[in-house]
Amino acid sequence: MRSSGRWLLIVGSVIVIGVLFALLRPDAPEDGATPTPSTPTESPSASDTPSASDSPSPTPSPERTFIDVTFRGGAVQGPRRFTVTQGERVRILVRADVSDHVHLHGYDLMADVVPGEPARIDFVAKAAGVYEVELEDAGTLLFHLEIVP
Repeated sequence: MRSSGRWLLIVGSVIVIGVLFALLRPDAPEDGATPTPSTPTESPSASDTPSASDSPSPTPSPERTFIDVTFRGGAVQGPRRFTVTQGERVRILVRADVSDHVHLHGYDLMADVVPGEPARIDFVAKAAGVYEVELEDAGTLLFHLEIVP
């Protein structure tokens, strides 16, 4: 193979790897939005509700709610209850000073957490109800997640 052919192969491979990295990178929101933390027990305001006079627009993908919880020194830092709307995409991040499994009951989703590496659980809130999120091995309740219709 000639030298110029090798260079084209190398450059092409680098481009393909860069594109795949950008598309498949796990920490980037799929919609390009900047992550914003969820606030506990929020309800939509009247200005958030579309009126009949609003012009129709394409149906956007569901909003993503970010829930970021820290467990340190044997206690949860911050809110102990969060509310999201059914159909929303949810990302739960749990930071802890212990190694354990974070378990979202009802959806039966788990992720490992270790000091310095948060657990991340991504899902679509399809089933309404109140669900516990806990450190599984310790049996410690982190928070309740309420999914409302």
